[in-house]
Amino acid sequence: MLALIVGLGIGIVVGLLGAGGGILSVPALMYLLGQAPYAAAIGSLIGVTLTSAGALLVHARAGSVQIRAGLLFGGLSVVGALAGARLSLLLDDEMLVRIFSIFLLLVGIAFAVRTWRGPTEDSATGRPRRRWRDLMRLIIVASLTGLLTGIFGVGGGFMIVPVLVLVMAVPMKEAVGTSLLVMVVTSLAGIVGRMPLQGTIDWQLIGLFVAGSVMGGLLGSVFSKRLPPRLLTGIFALLVTGVAVYSGIQSWL
Repeated sequence: MLALIVGLGIGIVVGLLGAGGGILSVPALMYLLGQAPYAAAIGSLIGVTLTSAGALLVHARAGSVQIRAGLLFGGLSVVGALAGARLSLLLDDEMLVRIFSIFLLLVGIAFAVRTWRGPTEDSATGRPRRRWRDLMRLIIVASLTGLLTGIFGVGGGFMIVPVLVLVMAVPMKEAVGTSLLVMVVTSLAGIVGRMPLQGTIDWQLIGLFVAGSVMGGLLGSVFSKRLPPRLLTGIFALLVTGVAVYSGIQSWL
C-alpha cells in the first residue's frame, strides 16, 4: 500500500511539472521502499515511461504536444540512453548513489535559479537564431539527457523543457507536453539498454509503485494549468536539494 501512495505522489509531480519523476522515483524507491539502486533505477524507468505516456495523452488531447520536435529530441537521446544503461552495470551500488546525490544537488540548484529568475518566455523567436550553434546544443543536451536516463533511471525533463523552448522554439505551453514524449522515448531506450535484467527485483512492489505513479500523472496533468508554475518549481527545488543532502549523507557516512 505504501508503494501505491509513494507512486501517486511522484506521478502528480510528473503531471504538474512535466519533469522530475525519475529524480524523485529513484530515492523514493531506495529510501522509502527499501530497493537496491539497480532495482530502483529499473522501477523508475518503468514508472517514468508509463506515467509520462499517460500524462502525454492528456496533453495531446489538449493540443499541447509537438510530435515532430519530441521525436527529434528523443531520437537524438536514444544513443546516450543505451550507452548510459550499459555504463550503469559497471558501477557498484555505493558509487552509483554517490554520483546520483551530486547530480541531485546540481538539479536542485538549477531549479532554484529558475525559480529566482521567474518563468521562461513563451518562445525563443525574439532572440537571434544561430542554426549551427543551436543544432550542436540540441545534440549535446539530447545525448546528455539520454545518458542520465540510462545511468540513473531519470527522465531528464528538467533539461528537456528549456531546450525545447530556447533551441527548438517550442512555446512554453507546449514544451511541457512535448517533454513527456521525449521522456517516453528515452526511458524505453534505458530499459532496453539494461536487458537482460540483473539482480532481484520485487515486481509486485514495482507494479504498485508504477500504478500509483500513472494515476498521479493523470491527476497532475489535469491540474497543471491551475497552479502557479513558479511556486511548484520552488517547492520542487527544495525537495530535490533535501533528497540530495540525505542521499549524500547515507552514501558517504
